[in-house]
Amino acid sequence: MNAVKFVETGTIDYYWPMGYSLLLSVPIKMGFGNLFYLKLMNVAMSSGTVVFCYLISIRFIFNKKLRLVSVFFLIFYPEFIFYNSLLWNETAFIFFLSLLVYLYLEQKYFYSSVVFALSLFIKPVLIFFPLVLIIFDKSGRNKVKLFFTLYAAVIVIHLPWSFYLYTKTNHLHLVSSNGSTNLFIGNNKFATGHYDEEGLKNLTQFPSQDLTKNVLDFWFNQYQDIPLLVSKKIAYLIFPMPSPWVPSVGIGTNLNSALPRYIEKKELAKLLVIYPNDSILFNENYEMNTVLGVYQLRKGTDDFTKSTIADKLLYAGMFQYDLSTGFEIFSNFSFWLNIFLIAAFLIRIVLFGLKRNLIFFIPLYFILFYSIFFGDFRFFLPAMPFVIIGNFVSRRTFQI
Repeated sequence: MNAVKFVETGTIDYYWPMGYSLLLSVPIKMGFGNLFYLKLMNVAMSSGTVVFCYLISIRFIFNKKLRLVSVFFLIFYPEFIFYNSLLWNETAFIFFLSLLVYLYLEQKYFYSSVVFALSLFIKPVLIFFPLVLIIFDKSGRNKVKLFFTLYAAVIVIHLPWSFYLYTKTNHLHLVSSNGSTNLFIGNNKFATGHYDEEGLKNLTQFPSQDLTKNVLDFWFNQYQDIPLLVSKKIAYLIFPMPSPWVPSVGIGTNLNSALPRYIEKKELAKLLVIYPNDSILFNENYEMNTVLGVYQLRKGTDDFTKSTIADKLLYAGMFQYDLSTGFEIFSNFSFWLNIFLIAAFLIRIVLFGLKRNLIFFIPLYFILFYSIFFGDFRFFLPAMPFVIIGNFVSRRTFQI
């Protein structure tokens, strides 16, 4: 984990956005590095999200009973509950996004600018969000002043980190150095609309080793492929798979893991062929049981390591999770609930018209942004609180 590396060595991997890693490093540094406490921090941020979303809903849902129903959905929405148990940055980012929107609506522009700048350290996806606020702000505020305030906060807060990245990479980066890689993965002749590294694996087939140049070449010379590719990205973005939680880091900690306690010699040999760079991972966590003649998972292996191993065994095709439990029902329920919420939201846009309403345009912003990169429901998750609220607004909201 990047957070553990930062606590132990004082260095951090600048390939990924480092905001969530820094948040995790605080309890770890204080001696609360147990997975339980880190997940508890996620729960606290998720609870804060519910509070801020309720305060936001007051401005858009005038019926008190409907407001309470929307809060009920926010509290018990299965995806939020699930992501609380993962050490991914979605929970923290959704918290910062809801706080940002609340502060903006309360006209606390200085604080909202600071929160905006900090949120970019977790996910830089909001970098163009001030344009949405300015275009769809109907209050008559000084839009030019607001625009420059937001980006001035970004410059002041991010300048030291951007300078550090420049000294390490010799390129200008706002948050991390993986932007061109993600752009290339979603925009090349091998792109599928989802996360797919085929382009990177076949880089020799491209005219340049510069990923950004390859993207521009794709846009200008294979533009006829872009509409279909964008439609695939959007489909992956807003329509989750029926069992979206299984192939993801964290499964070992959520299913109590069907991770095999024993693997045979030939299976370990197969793993070392498939994952030659992970020999230490397997050799340190599986030991030979001389009585049974198989490799046995070591006692005391932490949850995160179990999850990592579980992922690799799953993708290697060495076993499948047994989902013939209530978890499968929960997963499928979440899938159909997402379909219902998003479909209802889109129908409301058609019925009410695409009005200048912030609640409607936040989800559309995420769709537009990731249609440039690649789609995954995980990336659309931060928009779901506003999809939920948007499903309970009345037509009168758009007449204000």
